Amino acid sequence: MVLVAGHRAFKGQYIENTMVAFERAYEAKSDIIETDLQMTSDGVVVVNHDVDTGRIWDKNLFIANHTFEEIRELRCKDDQTLKMPTLVEILEWIVEHPGVRIMLDIKFTNQKIVLPKAYAAMLSIKNDIRYWQERIIWGLWQLDWFEYGVETGAIKDFEVFVITLSLDIAEQFINYSLKLNNPHFRLSGISIHFVASWTTRFRHTLAPKLVENDIKVFLWTVNKGIDFEYTGGLPIAGVVTDDPIVARQLSREYSKVKEFVPPDWKSPNGLRFYTFLAAYHIICSLLFKPWAHIKLGPYSLAYFVFYILRTIHFL
Repeated sequence: MVLVAGHRAFKGQYIENTMVAFERAYEAKSDIIETDLQMTSDGVVVVNHDVDTGRIWDKNLFIANHTFEEIRELRCKDDQTLKMPTLVEILEWIVEHPGVRIMLDIKFTNQKIVLPKAYAAMLSIKNDIRYWQERIIWGLWQLDWFEYGVETGAIKDFEVFVITLSLDIAEQFINYSLKLNNPHFRLSGISIHFVASWTTRFRHTLAPKLVENDIKVFLWTVNKGIDFEYTGGLPIAGVVTDDPIVARQLSREYSKVKEFVPPDWKSPNGLRFYTFLAAYHIICSLLFKPWAHIKLGPYSLAYFVFYILRTIHFL
């Protein structure tokens, strides 16, 4: 069976990335809890998926432009008792919950200084780096962040994943890690959108390379039984899911599937399969052009595309 990582802790049933969601994900025996980091203007690392706060919190602020004091005043729209957690609070929570593992999805909208800041925060909570190396997985989106982690030593002997839609970017990380050939700084895994694993390129070119070099594959965000079935016959180590309880059940149900079989395009599942594949290729061709990252105010075109995709539940 694949490992189950709770997406934004337990997004499917609880308010994402809140302490309540962390508690419920832990109680659900998630193998890993995935969460997201942003940084305030005065350098405090906080836990929030978006660069702004309007979707979850009661005022819309661009986190990087506001102090922690301002961010700390926010309250959850749906539960006024909830505040945005800090990374320090999550690290303290980890110490209180034996066996928990956390994947830190560090958005590329941050400044790279967030890496050594997070590293220092770990040691301030518990001055035992081996302890954190066993519990923290770095999730990075761009190769220059991996290079920076190597230069600063912040990622030394930690598990490191590339999180991406793009198989080109995944391969950049893989090739850099292999060229580095340093056991202290190696790519542990790739975390890609589940549709990427359906592509011919992944199945026939990338998958054998990943197996040969012991690089794990996680898929996000997997919630439906049919998508668990498609993991059969592919070297999938884990899934990031909105509901860890349901995902565990589906993982057991489809654990005997040993072959990836694309559906007939004329079937209902086939229509979804090939529509998603076509959308995936179009999205990648748009998102990863250099001009897509030119800022329009605080946001880039790529950010707006991500926002639309998230709204229609593709992401």
